[in-house]
Amino acid sequence: MQPKEMETPQEIASLIARRILGDKLTDEENAQLDQWLETSTQNQQTYQNVEETDLVEQIWLLEKSGYGSRMAERFEKERLQSSHRRLWKHTFIAIGTAACILLAVLFHFSEHTSQPAQSPTPVSLIQPGSTAAILTLADGRQFDMQSTNPDSLHTLLQQVAQADALKEADKIAYHELSVPAGGEFQYVLPDGTKVWLNSKSNLRFPENFDKEGRHVYLKGEAFFDVTKDTRNPFTVTTSGGDIRVYGTRFNVTDYDQEDFSAVLVSGSIEYQSPHGKSVRLRPSQRVVYHTQYDHIDVQEVDTLIYTSWINHQFIFKGETLENIMNTLSRWYDFTPVFQSDEIRHIRLSGRLNRQEDIRILLQSYEASTGIKFRINQKEIIITQ
Repeated sequence: MQPKEMETPQEIASLIARRILGDKLTDEENAQLDQWLETSTQNQQTYQNVEETDLVEQIWLLEKSGYGSRMAERFEKERLQSSHRRLWKHTFIAIGTAACILLAVLFHFSEHTSQPAQSPTPVSLIQPGSTAAILTLADGRQFDMQSTNPDSLHTLLQQVAQADALKEADKIAYHELSVPAGGEFQYVLPDGTKVWLNSKSNLRFPENFDKEGRHVYLKGEAFFDVTKDTRNPFTVTTSGGDIRVYGTRFNVTDYDQEDFSAVLVSGSIEYQSPHGKSVRLRPSQRVVYHTQYDHIDVQEVDTLIYTSWINHQFIFKGETLENIMNTLSRWYDFTPVFQSDEIRHIRLSGRLNRQEDIRILLQSYEASTGIKFRINQKEIIITQ
């Protein structure tokens, strides 16, 4: 039996969404979609673009967050304002929100790939970050970690530590590792502890850990994989409090204008607030310290959401747009500009590879919510 020919884009959108999300299609539906894919390379590219950018998964997450009805209303309103899309008014009302959004994405790719070649588009000033860090030794010498040979640096640090160990000093000498906006860096501390530093972060650590414990100071965000040593606890001090561990894996966030938080992946950690309140965490728990209220909140979480950055991904789930843009701004090194406070509090979900163009995620938000993002030099202006 020959597959039924699809005459409406909503059928294509629905089948693509169901196939990518793993919904079982009938033999006829599979044949319909395969026939559409074989019709042109443009159709194949459209399918690949949607699949590779995780747009369908983002739509599914948004639906679970309760934004389906709101998105549908926005789409209907926007389509009514555009004459060449007015014919699809009843289509958008008839089909589900997820397929509706995907249909808009299909139109987006179709419109852009079917037009004649245009003059080259200027390269965006907003680009993904890269590996970058500056190491400042206790004696003031600085090293660009991108251009410094790791073996030579390791030898130098050993020599510095040995020389200082011979001196009589009451003060412990600390090195400082600084990661700029648009940077990230992985480093191994003297005890073998591995540290991943995120953008706009600083880590102060001693030349050698003394017998009384292992103590580091953090500003920004870092993921720690601490070498186990039951006799010498490992302490991370931040402006939002202290984390004390013996051997474990956890993420700490302490940026200006944001609440302190820590997420435990494995092992056990104890958090103590600046005012002495303390709590012990189990794996898959997150502690948040609300500075304004001197309040500690402990939540059960999916740790992948908070640690995905060390695997070069952004994963957002029900986050406010303000938090999303602030997180992205540190890696892509831009300034978000909100045209109204209302937009800041809209909650969204999404996923993006850290090396991908930020416009992939922004365009999916535009298609699903009606929010507009305009790039102006090193600013992203957000409007409704």
